[in-house]
This record gives sequence, structure tokens and C-alpha cells, in this order.
Amino acid sequence: MVIGYGTGGMTAAAYAKNYCKECNVVVLEKRPYPIYHPCALPDVISGYLKPNDVIEKEPLTPGIKLELNAEALSINTGNKTIKYKSNGDVKTIEYDKLILAMGSTPTAPGPLRRALELKNVFTLKTPEDAIAIREKALSSKNVAVIGAGPIGIEVAIALKELGLNVYLIEALQEVLPTTLDKDMGSLVRRNLSGREIKVYVNSPVSEITEVNGKLSIRVQDTSINVDFVVMATGMKPNTGIAVNAGIKTNEKGFILVDDHMKTSIEDIYAVGDIVQTIDYITKKPTISMLATTAFHQGRVAGLNSIGIEARYPGTLSPFIMRTSGLAVGSTGLTKTKAQNLGVSVQTLRVVGLDKPHYMPGSDRVYIKLVYDHKGRVLGGQVVCKECNISKYIDIISLAIKLNASIDTLLELETSYMPRESEVYTPLYVAAESALRRLKKVK
Repeated sequence: MVIGYGTGGMTAAAYAKNYCKECNVVVLEKRPYPIYHPCALPDVISGYLKPNDVIEKEPLTPGIKLELNAEALSINTGNKTIKYKSNGDVKTIEYDKLILAMGSTPTAPGPLRRALELKNVFTLKTPEDAIAIREKALSSKNVAVIGAGPIGIEVAIALKELGLNVYLIEALQEVLPTTLDKDMGSLVRRNLSGREIKVYVNSPVSEITEVNGKLSIRVQDTSINVDFVVMATGMKPNTGIAVNAGIKTNEKGFILVDDHMKTSIEDIYAVGDIVQTIDYITKKPTISMLATTAFHQGRVAGLNSIGIEARYPGTLSPFIMRTSGLAVGSTGLTKTKAQNLGVSVQTLRVVGLDKPHYMPGSDRVYIKLVYDHKGRVLGGQVVCKECNISKYIDIISLAIKLNASIDTLLELETSYMPRESEVYTPLYVAAESALRRLKKVK
């Protein structure tokens, strides 16, 4: 049994069925359609994609039984049954192995939770949310997006492309505060400001009130008046039925799992947004609500559920974001995160060209490497306008997983063709500069 058919649940079901054809794999999903692609929702808001483009009408794995409009209500771990509601009827089903993948729900910090109840305050999680935001945007002039993480920035850009006056408000000191160091975040903020998006950082919102059909946002000593607000202030795990079943969680409600993705209850696994996982480098507990993390965890849980041993080694939380004229990515440790964890690191930032200077569309690429005193690669951040952002992040992620050093990045033979890349790539520039610094230290 699998509860939830997002990335983690879908992957778990697929691996269980593909490696065990005789297994009966049943999935309960409360949506009326099997799959949607949440990372593409800002493109629905902008109109680049239509809602149906991000919805799949059929499950991706033949042979599984997918029950739609089926909401799990409770788990009885004693007799290994699940009670669920399906099209108004309450039913019970037995399981041998159970994989929890219920996903997450948008939330807001304490003072702003009540604002979520206001008519013109939106969150973005589903295609229906994207449709509602777009419809409101097409009849509005001014909007505030609260939270300058990846979702907030992509939504802000999408709304700007629709011609709105956009205020992007972040409580912490810089945009993308959990994925980039301040110096790299400032590059992103300048790009946003260049689009005439009004960016506020170090500006926590204390209150949102409704005044004459408009919304007034209190930011420090200033009030900003807008037609509607999009809250992009984080997600909370949907772990209510797990908690009620006695499955152990941390203080924030995320399920505790081991490296087999097993929970505290025998024969129950959990994956994706609902779990506390570990950081690949530090081996410390972390939260990584990313599709890539859910995918790998789903594979491990699916295989273990049918008796094939697999282990999850932890996450690097590789992240990329791309819109017209802005590409951003990071993986592994930032300097800020390393310092907070007491990990001693060195960093170096360079700028290079992704293509030869004479090629149309040649783009400046800012790369920041994070490494230890021995030169072992621990993280990387990249900001550019139109470069192939995934290429850089994927290479750095692989280097970290291989326990590679700066020397390895220098030895890497990358492909070259003027329309696609430079011989002396920005990543090579960064690695060589870092190695020179290490040699001087020695």
C-alpha cells in the first residue's frame, strides 16, 4: 500500500511493481487525477503552460491499482489496516507493507497564519491554485509575494510577465536565504530589481489586513497596498494520520526514518516532504522538500518494501531555478550553513563565460565553490542569465558524492563546441583559482 501519488509515492509504487511483478501494489490518492507537476505551476500562472499541460491523466506505471478521490483517514498498525474515504464511502483495506507519501501543505509563520483565511491571499501548491492566481492577476494591478525562496521568486517573475506591479518581500537578509550565500543572493536580487520587481529584504511582515476590498501589508514602518497576495512562506508535512497511528516524528511533525526509509513502526516506510532525512555531507538531520530527494527516497522505500535491500545515504538538496533571463542553482553546503553547523570551509567565487565571447548569447556565469582545507568539494552555487545551469550543479553534486577534490574538477574533460560551451569553462576557472589559493596556503 502507498498513500499519496506525488513524486515519492509514485516512485515507490513503480519500483515495488517493476521489481516484483506478482506484488499487488495499491495506491490511495485523494486528488481526482493521478499526477501533476508542481514545479511547473509558475509557468501556468504566466501562461507559458496551460493547466492541462501539467496534469497526467494516467498513472505512469502499468499494473498498479490507483484509487483516486481516496483520502486516508487512519492507520491501524495492530491489524495492519487503513481506513479511507472513497467517493463518500468509508472503506477499510489491509496492507502487508505500507509506504507513506502524503506530501505537504503551504503554511505561514505565526503572525501571518490568520492571513491565509483572507479572500485575496493565495498559496501555490496545486494546478487549481495556479489557475486561481492567474485569474486574479489578469484583473489586478498590484500584488505582493511574501517569501523570496524559489517558489516566491518564480511566482514574482511570472506575475511581472503579466504586467503587474510586483512587491517581493523577504523576512531574512537576502533572497534565496536557505540555498545561497548572501553574496550570491545579491546577484539574484539585482536581477529581479532590473525587472522592476520591488524587492524588500530583511523585512518581516507583521500583519496583513483587508481594507475596502484591498490588502494592506505592514512591513516594519511601511504599509504596502495591493490587490492580492501570494504567500510563499514554506510548507508543513501532512503527517496527521501518522502521528495518530503512533509513528515517531520530530518536534515539527516530520516523520523519523532510518536509511532504509523505515519508520518507528514495523513494515511502515515514509518518503518525501513528510520525513526528516540526513544531510549527505554532515550526516546531521535535515529537511529537504525537493522532488529529487523524494524520488531517491521513493526508490529506496519501494525496493525495501519487497525485500530488496537499498539504503538512502542522505541528500545534497541540489536545487535549480530557471526563468527567462535568470538561472540559479546550488548543491551541498553553503558557507552560511557550514558555519552554522561548525564545519570549517573555504570559499571562492569567480565569473566566467559559458560560451566564447564572440558567440551570440554568451553569458556571464558566477560560480562559488565551497571546499575544506584539503580541497575536498563540499558545495557549489551558480547564478547566470541563460546558461545551462543544471550542467554545473550536476557536476558539482557528482564531485561531492565521489568525495572528489578540487584537483578532480581540473582533471574533468568537458565537451567543447562554441555554440554550447567554452574550453576554459567557468567551473574550471573556479577550480583552478581555488587550487592556487590552497597551494599558497600550504
